[in-house]
Amino acid sequence: MLWKLIPLLRAQEVEDQVDTQLMHPVLKAFVCGSISGTCSTLLFQPLDLLKTRLQTLQPAVNGSSRAGMVTLLFRVVRTESLLGLWKGVSPSFARCIPGVGIYFSTLYMMKQKFLVDRSPTALESVLLGVTARAVSGICMLPVTVVKTRYESGKFGYGSVYGALKNIYQTEGVRGMFSGLTATLLRDAPFSGIYLMFYTQTKNLTPQGLWIGRLFPRRCAPCPQAHSHGSNGMDGV
Repeated sequence: MLWKLIPLLRAQEVEDQVDTQLMHPVLKAFVCGSISGTCSTLLFQPLDLLKTRLQTLQPAVNGSSRAGMVTLLFRVVRTESLLGLWKGVSPSFARCIPGVGIYFSTLYMMKQKFLVDRSPTALESVLLGVTARAVSGICMLPVTVVKTRYESGKFGYGSVYGALKNIYQTEGVRGMFSGLTATLLRDAPFSGIYLMFYTQTKNLTPQGLWIGRLFPRRCAPCPQAHSHGSNGMDGV
């Protein structure tokens, strides 16, 4: 009977190893970031489309005032239907799902390598956010170019792959990375400042204070504070 159990035990060991690999913190950071990117993209794609249309809208020849956001919103719904507000959601998904995952996994790896078990200082938070966002932005810039062109309504691309292929054939690598400097100058400092305020605010806020007030009966006891003041909650 024991020899029959050996293959089952080996199969269980293999399964446990696979589960351990799948639960690697870097992969978890990537997956969680991708899920958050999916939700935020789906919710705010209409606003992103309106922003792009407003920025690329040409002024009228007769000198009339430019259309506002509400006017443009009704124009898109009237001419392109309600689903027209989600035009360009495919390249948005193609950019944000892996892009946010790359950002969070890069951020996690840098924190584990350079900070170990302590919270980052304000300057370190800025550097972490800037670097992680720069890596993500550079990797996903070709898809960002496609996304912007989709939303502008001036290009008739059939798919993200077709758009990337067309841009590469007609404009080369430079076309696929057009706007790189402006994108990094906008996104990298924003992420650095954002992460700095997040980490510093988290360090100043007593852990479990608001959770204890909102859920007094279900709130578990807070972990004992570590010597570096992180209270054992140094998540990404």
